[in-house]
Amino acid sequence: MKKQFALITGASQGLGLSFAKDLANRGYNLLLVSLPHEGLQNISKELEDTYTVKVDYYETDLTFKKNVLNLCEWANNYELAILINNAGCGGSKKIDDASIDYIENIIRLNIISTSLITKLLISNLSNRDKSYILNVSSMAAFSPIGFKTVYPASKKFIDHFSLGLREELKDKNISVTVVYPGPMETNPEVTARIAKQSNFVKSSLVSLKDIASISIEMMFQNKERVIPGKLNQFSEFVLRMLPSRISIKLLSKAIKKEVELS
Repeated sequence: MKKQFALITGASQGLGLSFAKDLANRGYNLLLVSLPHEGLQNISKELEDTYTVKVDYYETDLTFKKNVLNLCEWANNYELAILINNAGCGGSKKIDDASIDYIENIIRLNIISTSLITKLLISNLSNRDKSYILNVSSMAAFSPIGFKTVYPASKKFIDHFSLGLREELKDKNISVTVVYPGPMETNPEVTARIAKQSNFVKSSLVSLKDIASISIEMMFQNKERVIPGKLNQFSEFVLRMLPSRISIKLLSKAIKKEVELS
């Protein structure tokens, strides 16, 4: 483990930073990736000092293909044992109010960069005796939602991509796990959006530390899917039982209220 690294995208804050702290506490060296100007250098130094592990970082915008290719070229200089595709973006907007850039960024970050990073790092991961991929989907993957539209579709892609990849790699030394977090207070903007939602949504919150810990523990146990939080597990069960026309209507009504209050 002293030579092995875990690469985490979206690692400067929120769930990505919680993943980093959990793995550092387990003795893994880290490769942290985030947008520029998010304090990643200071975060890396703090993690090194706190957990006595090696931490390197790479600042880039993963919505550009060239940046993804350069990141993977850099990362392949290290002995990777874990890949956590955590970086993602979304939001709530009427489709006619959403800009072209808004829609493209969700697709480029949530779908394209996740696919390319995974593809370009699999060879490296396969060189370990045992390695892991953890992809971050969302509870939003379990139903289409009006006034979000593109985001749930992108997270459904992560769901299908992860499970298909797991089947493809089942006879190799790479285990693939996908996690479906519910609402998360990852930054002030998201926290403000959650505050406008129903009490049921707010009661389903699970701390970032707990989501990270549960996800990583299940990843090491080679679990296929992880839904952190009892209420989120219940919600997923209900969504499976309800006819889709009803679940779409209920979820879209809640998001419409959020959009109208913003």
